[in-house]
Amino acid sequence: MKNNIAVVLVTFNRSDMLKQNLLSLKEQGNLTYFIIDNNSQDNTREVVDAFQASVDSPVHYFNTQANLGGAGGFAFGCEKALEHKDFTHLWLADDDVTFAPDCLENLIPYIDQKTILQPMRYAVDGTNAEASSTVIDLDSIFILNHKRNSVMGTSFENAKEPFGIQHIPFEGPLIPRSIFEKVGIPDKRYFIFSDDLDFSLKSLRNGFDIKCVPLAKMTRLRPAEPNYKPTDWKSYFVYRNFFRIHKEFGNNCFVRKRPYLLALMVSGYCLLTGNIKGLNIIKDAFRDGMSGDFNLDTKYIP
Repeated sequence: MKNNIAVVLVTFNRSDMLKQNLLSLKEQGNLTYFIIDNNSQDNTREVVDAFQASVDSPVHYFNTQANLGGAGGFAFGCEKALEHKDFTHLWLADDDVTFAPDCLENLIPYIDQKTILQPMRYAVDGTNAEASSTVIDLDSIFILNHKRNSVMGTSFENAKEPFGIQHIPFEGPLIPRSIFEKVGIPDKRYFIFSDDLDFSLKSLRNGFDIKCVPLAKMTRLRPAEPNYKPTDWKSYFVYRNFFRIHKEFGNNCFVRKRPYLLALMVSGYCLLTGNIKGLNIIKDAFRDGMSGDFNLDTKYIP
């Protein structure tokens, strides 16, 4: 079967990085583009228009008229792309990454309808930045971080052949249509953070595979910014979604209830350090992350 690939690219107020991203995608060959703009206030539209004029490929631009977050943008874009029945795969990308000229060429040999393929990520200085985990541990009781054995810093950095991972970022994964048909589109309720982990776990639990392809290379244009100190709006989503993953995917009652202990520990730290703002963030994150409808407190949307 011919592989018809659509790019689903989400962007928000990073037109300079978006320009670099699109130039790298232009090198990948014949693709169809679905560019989802979360209502940017910079010159994103001009960048897209210039790119559209420079390629023969179809370019579909959508302004969502609101900041839907990465999760909402990918949900919106995947839904639009999947309306076109001829696409066999969707290639998801944030605006702050670029792809090596032969990235897609090195993914193609491993394409099928049961495997998500993730390129290997590097930092701008050339060091390995692939933070995907080879193990997601939602069984063990006495751990705080369920993401185990990150690729970077391990022997997997030097791998030549594809190897299994259990977590993708929405930065470059090539995803078969069959997976969307089985597990659905990304859950827009996450807004940012852990939407990719939620999708990964659903895919694995439905019998699909995830592999990292080392010869397919891409670059992160800015460093990851994990923030585990509850100080700002991002912290709300870090903890809210962290709690949700445990509640939804914990393999035993202890793991599913672990958010109670984690919330108590972080709240205690906030009290000891006088971080009253952080205490309120954790309270809101716990309330919404553990809620039946996975509520979102709109005051934290920038």
